[in-house]
Amino acid sequence: MPNDFSVFISHRAEDRFLARLLKARLEYLSSLDGQRPVECFVCEEIPGGSEWRQWMIDNTAKADCLIFIHTNAEHNWTWCASEIAQFDGYKRALKLISKVLWFSVDSSPSFPMLAENEFYGIGEDDVRRFLEDLFVKPTFGPAPLRPRLNANYAPKFNEAAKDIHAQFLQITRPEELFRLRLRIVFSDELSFRQKAETLRPLPPADRARGFLKDAVLEADAGTTTLLSGPDTAELDWEDLLRAQNRYDSGAWLDELTSYVANSFADVDIASRRSREQVLSPIFRDLKLYQPVIARLEYLDSTRFSIVIIFVPMPPFSEDPRLMVAQNMPKDIVFLSILLRLARRFRWSFLEPLYNAVEGLDDDFSAKRWDDLLERYHECLENLDSILRQGNMRELETVGDIKSAINISDDALLKEMFKDWGTFQTRLAQAIEKKSPGDVRQTLEPWLKRNKDFMKQLLVETQGKVDKLRPLEAR
Repeated sequence: MPNDFSVFISHRAEDRFLARLLKARLEYLSSLDGQRPVECFVCEEIPGGSEWRQWMIDNTAKADCLIFIHTNAEHNWTWCASEIAQFDGYKRALKLISKVLWFSVDSSPSFPMLAENEFYGIGEDDVRRFLEDLFVKPTFGPAPLRPRLNANYAPKFNEAAKDIHAQFLQITRPEELFRLRLRIVFSDELSFRQKAETLRPLPPADRARGFLKDAVLEADAGTTTLLSGPDTAELDWEDLLRAQNRYDSGAWLDELTSYVANSFADVDIASRRSREQVLSPIFRDLKLYQPVIARLEYLDSTRFSIVIIFVPMPPFSEDPRLMVAQNMPKDIVFLSILLRLARRFRWSFLEPLYNAVEGLDDDFSAKRWDDLLERYHECLENLDSILRQGNMRELETVGDIKSAINISDDALLKEMFKDWGTFQTRLAQAIEKKSPGDVRQTLEPWLKRNKDFMKQLLVETQGKVDKLRPLEAR
């Protein structure tokens, strides 16, 4: 295989940071032996515009191989399908072999047009196999691209596999953790640009209400029942408003409207920073749910749709004093305390800090780094508050916590306790080095641990609460 080799990376706009990381790792690995690095084409344009289409046509023609990143079967893959079809059609027209491979976070993915193509999962071993196929083996040509890469540069090769795997794990956060979710699509793609242009002269708040009023609401039967009752077949925005006001839970919709309004490109920085990802809770049928904005989707640099997840909360007051007054068992009280602390750690420390550094390239400006430092110090203040709240005798050691909450599996708890000091040190060092990549790599394992820990605490809490209910109520 010649030294000149190029790869087209097909991805959704929401997965652009994963695509950029993949590009950076492939270019770096291929340059280690002094040869010309592989060239990776990653689109910075929003799919659908004329600039994107011409860019796509030009670079699918240049590319020797196409890598498709498939993150969820429920998402809209129209633009990626166009890129794959353009690449495949061009190669076949020239009677060349069409080399298309793909990753998917789904264990049993379904993407019919790629049923016969090379498929990789997102596990570390799968990522390593992909790198070996691309560089070490003659999978995509008559000769390997870099036949001794994994042997001559084993630590860097393995580190790249770990980095890519870790970034894939972020694709599933956090909306994949909970099944109750609502996707609000502001308009169909064909009329979206016209609608955006029509609403553009309005103030941001009115513009947001204009988008939401005619939006399409996509939800499964469970979410629809939660939001509007068991007799509702499908939702629209006005139905949702009426139902939530009827249940005295309309505050989160006002906050969502404000979030959308403060997300437009023409609002001031202070308004953008005032946005809250965690919305006011919903109380239904003696159950509490926390709406959280989990994903934003863009078209022509404008919010095109928004995904909200509804996180199940403990079905009782989270104030420990009230719980004790309600004669709640000690293990449920401390499970509730830990769950609240874990949520605060995610939403006021991990997520805000990771979001601030996620799109920060190594050639950042002084202003971008100052913004990150400001967010970092805000997050440290939040962390200090979390640690103060958790400073109690029953939560000092793994043994104390296991005794307090009677948890069935303490392996994850031990792992977090063991790594906590190292995590704080590495994060501070990464900030001191001014290394966005090191900050991301330090946060990513804890995003996964936190997600797994919240899920474990939630399952434990619900199981113990169910045992408190009378048999006829179960």
